[in-house]
Amino acid sequence: MSHVQEMRTQPVAASAVAEVLAGLATADDAIWSAPSTEAPILEVAGPREESMVAMATLLAGRRGEPLKIEGGDNPADPDHELYATDVLLPGPRATLAGPTFEEWLDDQS
Repeated sequence: MSHVQEMRTQPVAASAVAEVLAGLATADDAIWSAPSTEAPILEVAGPREESMVAMATLLAGRRGEPLKIEGGDNPADPDHELYATDVLLPGPRATLAGPTFEEWLDDQS
């Protein structure tokens, strides 16, 4: 049995972040001409919300590990209340970039 923090997340592949950053680096200079107080803050997230428990279960299954994944919460963790909310999810103006976690796993094999 393995214990994983119950939480919602929106994981993004490093390659997807690299593509977004490369696009910014080669974008029109207008995006960089605004004063720093007005410059947009870029948030990049994966294409959909995921459950850490479901992701761990999927990963163990893909690796052929007969492992039971159990979700839990650690009240001693100062951030434990945040894990149950949407605070750790991207904001409404985030750039969403694929692949999903499952698609990423498919590409790893």
